[in-house]
Amino acid sequence: MGLKRNSLHTIDDLRGAARRRIPRLAFDYLDGGAGNEENLRRNRKGFEAVTLRPEYLRDVSDRSQKVTLFGHTYDAPIGVSPVGLANFIWPGTDGALAAMAARRNIPYILSSVGTTTIETIADIAPDHAWFQVLLPDRHEICFDLIRRAREAEMKVLVMTVDIPVPSKRLRDLRNNFMLPFKLEPGVLWGIAARPAWALATLRAGTPKFANLLPYLEPGTGTRSLGAAQASQVSANVGEDVIKRMRDAWPGPFVLKGVLSARTAEAARRLGADGIIVSNHGGRQVESGPSTIEALPEIVSAVGGDMTVMLDSGIRSGGDIVKAYALGARFTFSGRCFVYATGALGPAGGEHALNLLTDEADRTLAQIGATGMEELGADNIWAID
Repeated sequence: MGLKRNSLHTIDDLRGAARRRIPRLAFDYLDGGAGNEENLRRNRKGFEAVTLRPEYLRDVSDRSQKVTLFGHTYDAPIGVSPVGLANFIWPGTDGALAAMAARRNIPYILSSVGTTTIETIADIAPDHAWFQVLLPDRHEICFDLIRRAREAEMKVLVMTVDIPVPSKRLRDLRNNFMLPFKLEPGVLWGIAARPAWALATLRAGTPKFANLLPYLEPGTGTRSLGAAQASQVSANVGEDVIKRMRDAWPGPFVLKGVLSARTAEAARRLGADGIIVSNHGGRQVESGPSTIEALPEIVSAVGGDMTVMLDSGIRSGGDIVKAYALGARFTFSGRCFVYATGALGPAGGEHALNLLTDEADRTLAQIGATGMEELGADNIWAID
C-alpha cells in the first residue's frame, strides 16, 4: 500500500491502516472482544472519563520517562503485552517487537501461545524478555514451560489468571477462524484482497503455537482456534498451584488479570512480586470493569507492598499518564504494537512506541510534571 509513517499520527490511525492491510480474519482476531464487546468499549470509556489537571508556571524543560521496575531502569513507561498468534497479524511480529524492545529498552512479554519460541525470543532480547504462562489441565506443560523460561534466563514470569474458561468471541466464531485456514470462498477472497499479507505469510508459513508444539496432541493443528486454546486453560487455577509456580521461579513473579482488591490481596499472600491489572483487552469477561476503573481499589489494597501495573485499553500517551496518576507503576499494551506491525510490517512497533512516548511527553509538560515518578492523585481533575 505504500503507507508512510508520517501519515499515521495516532494508534487509531495504525488500527485503521492495519484493517485495510490484513485480512478480516486476522484483523478481527486481534481487534475483537468477548461477547457483544461491551468490556472492550468500557476500557476506552474508562480512560476517556479521567480528566487530568493542567498546571503551569513551572519549569518542565527537563523531562524523563524512565521507570525502574524489578531492578531494571527502562527508558519508557510502557512495554509490550503478550499477544497470542501475533505472527498471524504480520509474519515475524514476535521477533520484531522483541528486537524493538531490546533496542529501545522496554520490556517485552512473550505469550505462551505465541508463534515464536521462548529460546528464540530470549536470544533476541536477552535483558528485556519476560514470559507469560497459562495453566492447562495438564499442569506438567506449564511447569515445563517455566523450566524452559528459567533456563533461557527470561527476566520475569507472568502468570495469566483470567482464563478459567475460553471466552465466547463472536467475531472468531462468525469467521470460522481455524488453523490451518479452512479455505472457504470468503476466506480465500479476503486473503486475495490483501496480497502483501498473503505473500508475506506464504513465505513465512502458517503460524503455529510454537511453544506448545512439543505438548499438543496429534491433530490439534487442524482443530479450531478455540479448541486449541481451550486445551491450554484450566478452571482450577487455585492458590496451591500458584504457590507451586512461585516456588519454581527464582525471579520476579507477576500475576496478570487482576481486577479486584480481593484477588490482589491473594496474590500478595501467595508471594507474587507484582500484578497486572488487566481484563485481557476486553477479551474474557463481557460485563466486567475497565482496568482504569479497577486500578484505584487495587492500588489502595496492595500498592504499598507490590508493584501494580496495568494493561488493557491504552491507546495514547495520555492514557499512560492517567494510569500512572491513578497509581500504576508501569503499563503495557498489546494491540497498540500489533496494530502497528499489521499496518507497517516489522518496523511498525517502533513507530507505535514513538507515538506513545511523544504523547506522554507532551502530556507531562502540560500537567507540570517532569517524570513518571511524580504522578499521583494531584494530577487528576475528575473522574466522571
